[in-house]
Amino acid sequence: MRGVWHSAWIALWRRRLRTLLTVSSIGIGTAMVVLILSISRIGTEAVNHELETMGIDGLSISCTTGLNDRALTLVRALPSVRLAMPLSLEFAAVTEEGKTHSVVACGIDSGAEQVISLELLHGRMLTPGDVLDEQPVCVVDEAMARDVYGYTNVVGRTFTVVYETGSQELTVVGVSATGSSLLQNVTALIPYMVYLPYTVQQRVTGDTAFDQIAVRLSDPAASDTVEQRIRGVLLRSGEPMENLTTENLASQRERLGSMLDVVTLALTAIGGVSLLVSGFGILTVMLSSVNERTREIGIKKAIGATRKRIMAEFLAGAFLMSLFGALLGLVLGGSAVIIGCAVMGMTPLFSVVQLVGVVLLTLLLGTVFGAYPAYQAAGLRPVEALRYDG
Repeated sequence: MRGVWHSAWIALWRRRLRTLLTVSSIGIGTAMVVLILSISRIGTEAVNHELETMGIDGLSISCTTGLNDRALTLVRALPSVRLAMPLSLEFAAVTEEGKTHSVVACGIDSGAEQVISLELLHGRMLTPGDVLDEQPVCVVDEAMARDVYGYTNVVGRTFTVVYETGSQELTVVGVSATGSSLLQNVTALIPYMVYLPYTVQQRVTGDTAFDQIAVRLSDPAASDTVEQRIRGVLLRSGEPMENLTTENLASQRERLGSMLDVVTLALTAIGGVSLLVSGFGILTVMLSSVNERTREIGIKKAIGATRKRIMAEFLAGAFLMSLFGALLGLVLGGSAVIIGCAVMGMTPLFSVVQLVGVVLLTLLLGTVFGAYPAYQAAGLRPVEALRYDG
């Protein structure tokens, strides 16, 4: 068996420039597949992380008549609900240093960072005491702090938020990262967010109803079942529930994940075409090698080489070219991913299973496309091969 590999290597080395070009084409095809798979994996992870940051792994409940404390209590009592928080959204204005800024004043409960995924940069979040005692405190987003005051750590500053029905002076106790909240992404037309205790907002506006109840589930995979259970509990509560709407954000995330998988599969298929082209390159090279080595094959058969031995030599040659090309592709594709991630400040991600699968696919394609030339070489008759004068 060792002689088979040695003979295959010698044959490739004789035409090393052609071998190098073929291996390079295989390497480029493999690198494309590696690059596409890695980019898709990195992109999927980034999108999933962003969705988690935005809080898209639960339910959003709303109705045209508004939701009250009893509805909130019923939802919180369900064993499948991990967290439930009231949301009261009001368009308002903040006047500071002679300038008026439009804001969305969001009345929230304590623990908002766990439900709507606020990322705290400075200070603290709202506490249960702030909500219960109707403390005039708030958390503002980083963009508002920077644009209004010129710096981000504005903890301790005070300003007045003005509603249609009244106004309230608030003290900043925390600053959140801009864009970290699902609410801010939904209300992108209003650049600034002010988060205050919902009890304070209810007192100022006189509106005791909630616009929404945001829910985090104990098991996001059971979101469909929990959604139906919540709807049933609220509709049987006896409270006015006109046009009750429950948005299953977890299901939307799953659908988006399925779409990303389809895109990944399509891109991988495109990369696979380049591997297929490389396979035809192996076929062409091996057929040329059969013509060039016809007399050699005739001599080997004349001194006792079997069909099996000749076929094995040519298959070994195709296998070696595929192997070198696959390894070259891994190096090129992996290097491109690492360099690209370093430039963009991202973490490179590789799947060992996918990389092994790419190598095996490359070897399989090379062997398959080398099978016909190997069969053709093994089928040459010694007398005709020796008379060949190509």
